[in-house]
Amino acid sequence: MNKYLQRVALATVIASTLSCMKTPDLEDEFTPATAEQVTTSLVDSWGSVSPLTMLKGDFLLQETDQQIDTMNPRLVLQEGTTISEIAETAEKYEYTFLYQTAVITGDNSSQSTRKQYRTVSKGNDLTAQSAGLKTLKSVLAKKSDVTTKADDYELTLGFERVVMLANACVMTDDLQKYCKEELKLDSCEIKCGNLTSVTEVRPAPDLIKKQPNCGGIPNCELNVKKVTFDWSILMKTGTATEKQKVTYSISVTQDLPFFGRVLDYCNRGLVQIPDSSKVLVTVCNRLTNFQRTGSQ
Repeated sequence: MNKYLQRVALATVIASTLSCMKTPDLEDEFTPATAEQVTTSLVDSWGSVSPLTMLKGDFLLQETDQQIDTMNPRLVLQEGTTISEIAETAEKYEYTFLYQTAVITGDNSSQSTRKQYRTVSKGNDLTAQSAGLKTLKSVLAKKSDVTTKADDYELTLGFERVVMLANACVMTDDLQKYCKEELKLDSCEIKCGNLTSVTEVRPAPDLIKKQPNCGGIPNCELNVKKVTFDWSILMKTGTATEKQKVTYSISVTQDLPFFGRVLDYCNRGLVQIPDSSKVLVTVCNRLTNFQRTGSQ
């Protein structure tokens, strides 16, 4: 799991943001937050729940939209994920996910379906919230025999997004190596700040509302904890320092099982448009349906 999360963190935090995002003003108001404070907020939002609450037949539908400045958001990706098989061994449970994607470009949609895998050790069922990040990291593992094409989308469970953000504020040796060897910098420094955690009540997504008895959700309302923070990196070459920033937010409800707890995950920053200026872009992945049709 650790190697997988490192790849997710590096790919998400570096490759898809560092090359194109930059803060408009280095003097923006910034209240520092430690990695421990960010982690504590995320662990608290996730709560206590076992991954073994994922059942065969459970289904998620997620949509990702992209918004440029004040323009209307544009749908760019749909993801349907079904737990198709659960196999038990002496030491673990092996989960098979049927992962369907539709990549939307203009009026065209490119669709694919394939299997993805996770394993849960019987000794790491995350039933205690006090387990903290160390246990969070070790709960799920991705099978190493999965291979995909370079342009394939990878299944990312909501739980894995929480762990990725919990690791985002830590300057690891791998990240420092990436800065020096790939970005050709003298060094990098990560800072996080402007951390907020708010509690709110939201109506269930429309497709859940249409289910009998609102899918078992009381009053068809979800109690939500939303964590937001700014992630910044200072990239140093000689006496010059360039700063780039991404604002992350994640909304979690403890009213849904492990599989469907993350309601939305967003990042926002300035993106360089080819042959043009930088524009503010917000990308959000949202849960639009969770269907508990599963069984053991």
